[in-house]
Amino acid sequence: MSILRDRPFRLLWTARSVSALGNALMPVTVVFAILHSGGTAVDVGIVLTCQAVGQVVMLPVGGVWSDRLSRKLVLMATDAVQAVCYGLLAAMVFLGHAAVWQFGVTYTVAGMAFAFFTPASRAVVPELVESGKLQPANALLGLTDHSTKVLGPAVAALLLAVSTPGIALLIDSLSFLLSFVLVSRMRLSKPLERPEQQHFFTELREGWAIVAERRWYLANLFAWGVWNFGLAFFFVLGPVVMENGHGGATGWSIVLMTGAVGSILGGLAALRYLPRRPLVTTNALALVGIVPLALLAPPAPVLVVAVGVALTFATTALGGEVLATTQQQLFPKEMLARVSSLDWMISLIAMPAGYAAAGPVSELLGLRTTLLVIAALIGTPCVLLNLSRGVRSVQRLADGTIGVVGERDAVAPSGDSPAPAPAAPAEAAGPSGR
Repeated sequence: MSILRDRPFRLLWTARSVSALGNALMPVTVVFAILHSGGTAVDVGIVLTCQAVGQVVMLPVGGVWSDRLSRKLVLMATDAVQAVCYGLLAAMVFLGHAAVWQFGVTYTVAGMAFAFFTPASRAVVPELVESGKLQPANALLGLTDHSTKVLGPAVAALLLAVSTPGIALLIDSLSFLLSFVLVSRMRLSKPLERPEQQHFFTELREGWAIVAERRWYLANLFAWGVWNFGLAFFFVLGPVVMENGHGGATGWSIVLMTGAVGSILGGLAALRYLPRRPLVTTNALALVGIVPLALLAPPAPVLVVAVGVALTFATTALGGEVLATTQQQLFPKEMLARVSSLDWMISLIAMPAGYAAAGPVSELLGLRTTLLVIAALIGTPCVLLNLSRGVRSVQRLADGTIGVVGERDAVAPSGDSPAPAPAAPAEAAGPSGR
């Protein structure tokens, strides 16, 4: 927690906490705002689809511009755009003139702005903190995200019970305004010296090419895409299992709440646990993802499923922060946003694809067979990847940073000129003393 003594990071963490809580209100608030304005379930689906598509399409663009410009300015711009978008929606709801197309356009623009925020917010962290503090910093930011996702729906429900969707939209707008002010006061302790700008597509290819050069890392990204695809089946088929005499809506709520608690516990573990072989560890943690799917197949009692989900979400949260830290140290700082945008894009495409496939596949194969097949699908790449020499060569070095042992052109964490990696890794880290 000593990382919060660093004022620049403290400002970023506070800004992220405020805007994340406001943003966590949206999944519930926007849906009911559309319905209260005369929209239908079809309209809700169209608006949410437009927002998701806009975000995926703009992620590569956001990655390039977050590497071209000051990431601080990019974060401020995204905060400003989202504050205006949600402020306009709140005004339209208050005035009673909100049409479905207005929700679609405004929510899509907000999603596009978020596509710039996502890569910039991860890439800016190495500009604020030292290499040895990256994982605690990522863990604190992750804890904020997990906690607000738990609190957000509850706060949104309370606001909707005592007021109108317009109030929640206004609060979200104000949260981004406050985030803008906080980020504007943030001073980058390690600002980048960016190379001369080239053509947009040239820079995009450069960012993605550096990932493709390390095929084992690209394979690791796609393996996590498969994992996200498989987990989507859990979210679609889990309620179906519960509805068929195994706990119903109450049972499913218990499962999701324990999963949220597991995410927070995993984030806390990431504050201290520094694995010696980061990618090997995260792939091993990903194997736990087969547990919820396997437990739903018999199906097991609700409480057993809930414990399995809590364990899965805890290991996912821990693995996510370790992966973020590894990415920040394996690639040059001036390309981090582009690398991060590729990572996010794979995940954002995989989850909706899983949602769409879950129903038809379960009808074709049957519920139990589908759950077991998907469990095997997400587990197999994790095992195979850990057999890769490239994945096993990513290790925590003697100075505490992460590098590629034996790779002569390993990229220095600072983004300086390539240098040989040290010959031997550090001892197994275990819990950090920070």
